[in-house]
Amino acid sequence: MIRTLNISLFLAICFLAIGVAANAQKDTIKKGGSIDITSSFKPVLRNAAKINFSATQLPADNSTPKLSYNIPSQNLFFSYQPVTLKPLAMEIDTNGPSHNSNYVKAGFGNFSTPYIEAGFSFGDGKKTNVNLFANHISSKGKLPYQQYSQSSFSLNGNFVTNKLEWYGKAGYKQDTYYQYGDTMAKHLSKDDVRNQFQTVNVQAGFKNAFVNPLGISYNPDLNINIFTDNRKGTESNAVLDIPVEKRVTKSFGVKLGATANMTQYKPADKESFSNNIYNINGAFLMTTPDFYLNLGIKPTWNNSIYNTLPDIRGEYRVQEEKFVFQAGWIGYYIKNNYQNLAAVNPYIAQPLTQFNTKVLERYAGFKGSVANHFNYNIKAAAITWYDMALYKNDSANPRIFKVARENKLKALQLHSELGYVVKDQFNLSAALNYYSFYSIQTEDKPWHLLPIELNAMLRWQPVKDVWIKGDLFAWRGGKYQTPDKVDYRLDGALDLNAGVEFKATKMINVFTNFNNILNRHYQRWNGYQSLGFNFVGGVIVNFDQNR
Repeated sequence: MIRTLNISLFLAICFLAIGVAANAQKDTIKKGGSIDITSSFKPVLRNAAKINFSATQLPADNSTPKLSYNIPSQNLFFSYQPVTLKPLAMEIDTNGPSHNSNYVKAGFGNFSTPYIEAGFSFGDGKKTNVNLFANHISSKGKLPYQQYSQSSFSLNGNFVTNKLEWYGKAGYKQDTYYQYGDTMAKHLSKDDVRNQFQTVNVQAGFKNAFVNPLGISYNPDLNINIFTDNRKGTESNAVLDIPVEKRVTKSFGVKLGATANMTQYKPADKESFSNNIYNINGAFLMTTPDFYLNLGIKPTWNNSIYNTLPDIRGEYRVQEEKFVFQAGWIGYYIKNNYQNLAAVNPYIAQPLTQFNTKVLERYAGFKGSVANHFNYNIKAAAITWYDMALYKNDSANPRIFKVARENKLKALQLHSELGYVVKDQFNLSAALNYYSFYSIQTEDKPWHLLPIELNAMLRWQPVKDVWIKGDLFAWRGGKYQTPDKVDYRLDGALDLNAGVEFKATKMINVFTNFNNILNRHYQRWNGYQSLGFNFVGGVIVNFDQNR
């Protein structure tokens, strides 16, 4: 009975719960609302607009393009270098640098002319180079005491470190001449007419092998010469040069340098004295493919005298042409020490005083090249020399020259250089200097200065192992004065030289040189007649076969 009662109670509770849920649902339904579904949702992307290309053929270009090339004109460096003119036989001229680094060249010629030359090289050829060179030549003419000799020895070296290149030189030279330029000289002894000069030279310096990050280049250099003669004259010369250049940009730079040229000279039985030149060189530099400008000044002290010298030089290349216009206004000093005077005229008397020559030069001209082989350099200049050194025969001893001091000398100069070069097989060049002296202040004439001078050179290799050379020296003679004060002009000169060298064996070359082929007995200095036709022949022994 109890179980029946429980079941009845459970069912009653269930029906009661169903009724409550029905009433709750009836209250949540919104009366009168409806939802209409028209279609199912389908997302679609909008079609993008397309770029339509319509390719067309480019029109044909039948025009010829004009190509412009900016090629800087080459600087002209002639292999010819003027040599000091001698009143005797011309100094034997070799065929240029030896083909080998170690060699001995020996020969003999008329007028009792022995000739020997030797050169040796050491080092690796890259960071270390040492060169040894020695030579000797002498001749004896037909006139009394018409003879001379020249001997020299030098040792050169350069060494390259990481950033610097060091170089140095040491040498000795002895030149002997005889004052035979007077008929009375034959009555004197050899010691009375001998001029013998000895020079001991030491030079050292260094420079940066590469431009440093600051754009600075430098090259300090010290050159010392001890010069003596056989008449108890002694002279010491020292030149210290310190040039520095700073590149600000690729086209602009500045240059600053200082030079001290110092001389201490003691004549025989006289007190010694000094002769010094100091200068500072400051300049602004501008360099482009078509233009070069050096705008500077040189404050200079000639002993106790101060001068400001100009240093203005410029070059302009005509566009698209191998033609360069050049002009400048420059000033410099020529040191008239005993060593330099004797190098010009070896028959001078021992000077008792010294003075220096100031030079002011204004020039303009042009240079360039034609085709691939021909080059030229022509300029005209107005030059003024202050305290110019002239050479006059001594009225008491005409064989001796004394140095005259000309206060002011003016001249117009025409200088020209022409060259034709075909690789290393053919080289022909010539240089002409013409002076028109139009103003002189102290002396009557510019004694022994050459108004016209022409030098020409030929180097030719027609076939393998054969070398031909030729040299031409010509000038119009200078004015001189006799002991009775009468003025004359020396005859002109024409000296033609030729030579040939060929390879005979692997180690031996044969050479011969012919000098003064026209057999002209000209005079460079009044009274000093040159030798006539002379020749030297011999062999060259090569020890290094890296040819």
